[in-house]
This record gives sequence, C-alpha cells and structure tokens, in this order.
Amino acid sequence: MVENQVYHYCTVFVRCLCFCLTHVGATELLLLARRTDLRRISLDTPDFTDIVLPLEDIRHAIAIDFDPLEGYIYWTDDEVRAIRRSFVDGSGSQFVVTAQIAHPDGIAVDWVARNLYWTDTGTDRIEVTRLNGTMRKILISEDLEEPRAIVLDPMVGYMYWTDWGEIPKIERAALDGSDRIVLVNTSLGWPNGLALDYAESKIYWGDAKTDKIEVCNCTCIFNSLGLQNIVTLFF
Repeated sequence: MVENQVYHYCTVFVRCLCFCLTHVGATELLLLARRTDLRRISLDTPDFTDIVLPLEDIRHAIAIDFDPLEGYIYWTDDEVRAIRRSFVDGSGSQFVVTAQIAHPDGIAVDWVARNLYWTDTGTDRIEVTRLNGTMRKILISEDLEEPRAIVLDPMVGYMYWTDWGEIPKIERAALDGSDRIVLVNTSLGWPNGLALDYAESKIYWGDAKTDKIEVCNCTCIFNSLGLQNIVTLFF
C-alpha cells in the first residue's frame, strides 16, 4: 500500500496525496487539503468526483498525510494552529497537537515507527510525536528559517525537508535529527512539494518561484526536468 503513495501538487492552494485504499470502497484515492476543507477523489472511476469530508472548523489546511495501518488522515491548519486527524471518511475527528504551535506547515507520517513529524514556519522547528500526540520532541531548531514540506523514508531512516529561507535549500537528516546534511542549495527559489520515489531513491520537488518540477537522487545528484508552467503555485 505504502509503495504506491505519491504526493501531487495540483493547483493553487491545493495539496494532494494519492494512495491505495480498499476499506472505503476504492482501490485508489486522492486526498486534497483545500484550504477550508479536505476532499477525497476516487481514481477508480472516470468522472473523478470529489467528496468533501464532513469535518468542522477547517480554516486553512496546509498539508495532509495518511497512515495506512490505522486509516487516519493527518493535516496541519495554520489558522486553527493545530494538527488534527480523522478517518478517511471524515469520522473520528480529533486534535493531535494544539500547544506551542505557531504556523504548522509540512506533515509526514512514519507508518513504521508510528510517529508524526511536522515543520513549523513560526517556531522554525521540526518536531515529532507519537501518532496520538504523546512523547513530543523537538528534533531540529537551529539553522532553520522557513521550513516547509517534509517527507520521510522510514525504511532507510531519513527525513527530507525544504527551507524557504534567505538561502533556499533541501536538507536531509536521520529520523532522530542527527546526521543533517544539505542536499541542494543552488538554483532554488521556493522549493516545496516534496515527493520520494522509494524504488529509485529519488526526491522530487516543485519550485513555486521558478515554476519547475525538479529531481535529484537522495545522495544528491541534481537534475532539472524542465517541466515549467505546469502549475501556478506549489503549496
């Protein structure tokens, strides 16, 4: 199930997550964080009808991720200043993290170790908790300016994130915050929209300033795909 997970950055202010799921009557679903609501789209039918999840008080949903084991979706909302979760049908809504949250942005589920990672552009930190919000820990708080997207490779033990600071960059560290290195810090504008190709050990991102989708391997050898003017903003 997890091997088929991929992130899509589709249109202005929309973040999407595609994954395989069977217990809601679809083999493949697309999840969207669309500012004031969350939506799901079945990719099994040609009409791609979107269904708004019955959730309340979503003011500015930024990022979304999914736990394939328990079936929860997790999202950040920087106006509510919280991290929340619910089942993929919108039931069972809960607040996961509400304290010491300024502007939560990127979010990523470690489906192996059962942890939840997020970036905060207000506190300039990368933090982690258990999936139920307990055992919270600050992993990285130095040399971060505007941490945005974050993705994980739990099988290898790395996390990757973007930073929109004065010198934009993409970095990598171990899941405990150690062994931090810069992968890319040249020819970047506003890097976001991270996606990992686990099989090929490649990392993709969208750049909202240069309007490009680019890729490097995870060690990192950089290559521009030259895909320009596809979207107006990777958010």
